Amino acid sequence: MENEIRIPMISNYIMEIIDDTLILTSKMKFITEMDINRICLLNSIILECKIDDIDVDRLKYKSILLYIFKQMPANLILQNTTFNIKLIETDENGYTWYKDIRMSIQGNDANLTFKEIIHFIKLNNMSFEIKIQLKNEEIIHFAIKK
Repeated sequence: MENEIRIPMISNYIMEIIDDTLILTSKMKFITEMDINRICLLNSIILECKIDDIDVDRLKYKSILLYIFKQMPANLILQNTTFNIKLIETDENGYTWYKDIRMSIQGNDANLTFKEIIHFIKLNNMSFEIKIQLKNEEIIHFAIKK
C-alpha cells in the first residue's frame, strides 16, 4: 500500500491527535539504579549529561568522572574511590595521568566507571541526569535528584 506509514517501536511514543494532526512524543524511559547496574554499558554512547543542571560537554564516562573529581579535594577522592589512583605522574600499567586533578587513574570499563560516577554524585549531593544509547540502540535515561 503506497499511502502506508510505518513507525518502528511505536510503543516508545505517546500519540496525540490535535487539529487532525498526529503528534508523536518520545517517552523518556527512566531506569532505576538497580536496573542500570544490570545493563551492559560497553559500547554505549552518552547522548546528554547534566550535573547540577549544568551540561557536561565531554560525553565519555571517564570525562564525566573527572568533571566531578575537579570539584573535590584530593583527600576526599582518595578516601572514597574504588579505583586505583596514584599521586605521581605515570602512564604505566593502565594508568593515565590527569594534570587537572594531579592524579594518575587506572582505567576501568564503562560499567565500573558509571558506578563510580553514581557513588561520587551521591557523596557530593549533586543532581545528575544522563541519556545513553546502548549498543542495541535502545535509549535509556537515568537521574539522581538532590
